[in-house]
Amino acid sequence: MDIKEVENLGVDGVYTKDYPDFCDAYFCEGWHIKEDRELTEDELISLGEDYPEVLNEMAYESLI
Repeated sequence: MDIKEVENLGVDGVYTKDYPDFCDAYFCEGWHIKEDRELTEDELISLGEDYPEVLNEMAYESLI
């Protein structure tokens, strides 16, 4: 899945002690734009594996 096909991604599991890696962070919600539906748990996991830099940036931004 392409990250450009989703919106409203949410991040959870963000802990300051994990900075700067945020190894416990994960995508907890999101919306598939073209299919007009919520992302499944498997899709969220896959996005986290395929786009760790996006996950890390969102985790950091959630703290500021």
